Amino acid sequence: MSKELSFKTPEEFAAAQDKFFEQHPEIPEAEDVECLDLIMNKENAEMILRGEKPLEFRKCSDFYCKRLIDKDVCKYIDDHIDDDEVVMFCNDVRQVKMIHFHNYNNSWFLDVECDFNDMFMINKTDIEFLQEEYGVHDFDEVLEEFEKNHVEQEQRPTLFYFVIGKVLGTNLKV
Repeated sequence: MSKELSFKTPEEFAAAQDKFFEQHPEIPEAEDVECLDLIMNKENAEMILRGEKPLEFRKCSDFYCKRLIDKDVCKYIDDHIDDDEVVMFCNDVRQVKMIHFHNYNNSWFLDVECDFNDMFMINKTDIEFLQEEYGVHDFDEVLEEFEKNHVEQEQRPTLFYFVIGKVLGTNLKV
């Protein structure tokens, strides 16, 4: 079923999404992740503490997909892949509430709130979103290289991003 789905503002999108879910209470919602345990190098943790690193990224590997993709929502989307509204409004990414960063031997830790998380692809639209919304330019050169070499969309990596919120606890000194 194809429907014209275009929105001029985020508010229009949110209103349409709310209406869609009101009309379809049977759609499963992705279950939240209370605390995501992630290995990180100390330098990146210190950057977070100094306010220099607003996002953390992880590849969409099998390891992270198993932890961050809700299987029930994913199945629902797959079963309704021809429904543009389902594809547009349903999100199978589980929302992370808190992240516990640490090194391999747990000699330090950094606990932060996760304000939001989702997936993105290294394409012009998604990279511009990260630039404008978060001031992040980590993938600018990669995108430029992909564009220059005409790398097809299907061959570009997809990654998870996590918006770093308030620091909840740490034993690091900055």
